Amino acid sequence: MTFFHNPFPSSISGIPGHDIENVKLENIEIVCPGRATRGMAYMSVSRLKDVPENEKGYPEFTMFEELPSWGFYVRHVKGIQMHNVKLRLQEDDFRPAFVFDRVSDVRLSDISLPENKKAGQVVLRQTNLQSADNVVKEYVREVE
Repeated sequence: MTFFHNPFPSSISGIPGHDIENVKLENIEIVCPGRATRGMAYMSVSRLKDVPENEKGYPEFTMFEELPSWGFYVRHVKGIQMHNVKLRLQEDDFRPAFVFDRVSDVRLSDISLPENKKAGQVVLRQTNLQSADNVVKEYVREVE
């Protein structure tokens, strides 16, 4: 099977001035296909500000084009809790597992990632990490 884009992550995204509020995800396991290539993923974490808002395309998942994560892309959210969330990959993926962009009150605990995916797998941009257990803190990378 040939793909013309990288596999999409799960996205939780409001639009400017209209944040999604009070999200709670717990006791879930998601197996992602992985297999993203740098040739297709032209939206790197160093360019998070360039992920299109595309308010007219909201709420279709295709509104973003490529996204810079393989597990969750979270933007314009006030209050999100993730507990006992397990992410797995069928094939390798160079993108980080989580991207939080302009999110307030993030609470992460008991997050499980593939053994070879640790440092830098939780990317924060203009995001308030309210609480995280010690294991999750090892995954965190802040970007501008």
